[in-house]
Amino acid sequence: MNARMMTRRAGAVAAVCVAVIGASIVGAVAAVATGAALYVGPHGSSSSDSSCRAPGYSSINAAIAAAARGATVIVCPGVYAEDVLVNKRLHLVGRHAVIDASGLENAIQIVRSRVTVNGFTVQRANGEGILVGVDSAQDAKLLPKSIVISHVVISNVVAAGNDKGFNGTENGNCKYPGDCGGGIHLNVTGDSIVRNSQVRGNADGILLTDDYGPSFGNVVEDNVVTDNTTECGIVLAGHNSNAVSYDPNTYKVTGRHPHKGGLYDNVVMNNISRRNGTAKAPPQFGGGGSGSGIGLFGSGPGTGVYDNVVRDNVAVGNGLAGFTIHAHLPGGEDVNGNQVMGNRFGTNNLGGDGYDGPPGPTDFQTTGIAVYSAPTVQMTIGDNDIQRDAIGIWLSKTVNAKGLSTNHFHGVQNHVVRG
Repeated sequence: MNARMMTRRAGAVAAVCVAVIGASIVGAVAAVATGAALYVGPHGSSSSDSSCRAPGYSSINAAIAAAARGATVIVCPGVYAEDVLVNKRLHLVGRHAVIDASGLENAIQIVRSRVTVNGFTVQRANGEGILVGVDSAQDAKLLPKSIVISHVVISNVVAAGNDKGFNGTENGNCKYPGDCGGGIHLNVTGDSIVRNSQVRGNADGILLTDDYGPSFGNVVEDNVVTDNTTECGIVLAGHNSNAVSYDPNTYKVTGRHPHKGGLYDNVVMNNISRRNGTAKAPPQFGGGGSGSGIGLFGSGPGTGVYDNVVRDNVAVGNGLAGFTIHAHLPGGEDVNGNQVMGNRFGTNNLGGDGYDGPPGPTDFQTTGIAVYSAPTVQMTIGDNDIQRDAIGIWLSKTVNAKGLSTNHFHGVQNHVVRG
């Protein structure tokens, strides 16, 4: 777990995306709202607003403000210096459009359900590239009464060079210091999708959190997430201390509260996660790598990241294990019921993992899968292909994993190690 992930208990994280989509996708999206398309061009026009040769708007935000609910806003080729706010149901389509958010908080922020975003390069934001939800208390006024934002589709984007407000320590110049964001961030979302995107060179890659409510039923699929060096590639991070109840004396989980918080029933599949989290974590977090290829993290008592599926992904060259779970001392987290199936893991845990740090368990050998949990946990780890690691699967003694005998090891010195 990286340095910032340990602090993600009360605040949200940011996200950024960049994208280019083909004409066939643009046509498909525009067809949904035939006769209701607004065009945005770098210089705009006062003409008919009927094509990129005659765009009616020079600002994406101005077009969104003018659009009817359910309309399509088509952003023509060009570079746009904006912090775009999507506060109504619509289709936002980029035609080789770049949103350069240099000096701004976000590139795109979505605060309503049933929104699609397609075809943008979103870059250089201080905080979020694409943020679904809010990342600070002062932005809560932007949310609808139903705070869970649902049925958002983000596809064919490229998120690159965002989270400029995070400087690699615990300080920054963004809205939520020390936890600005990264590539694409879904905070308190349901039944939403991130697919077919490239997320590279941010602090964080693709992030799902539950800061002020639950995140459930989301799908992260067919993305390439690379070189997000100070964070994880794809991560489900439990921040909400009201997601589960626990005995304050034993820290044993006594119940789940899915209406209050938690990350559950999400699917992470068919992604490639490479060279993430390779920066060195600060000593207070055990040193070693700062992020995993794919991670599920309970950040403290009362958090829940359970019943999620991670399957058919590829992870190699990451600072922590290709797949990692951390549920830290003293306990009180719920990371039960997660399934890790059919993935391919190359050499990972290049920086090593201090878990809770000395004198707690540590693993500074290359490792495909690592699950550390202070509480007893039940999960499934099966049919994964693990190659060229010193340790194939590292498990703390509290982990009861089904399917271990079905995993495949090639060039692995120790198949399963208990720490």
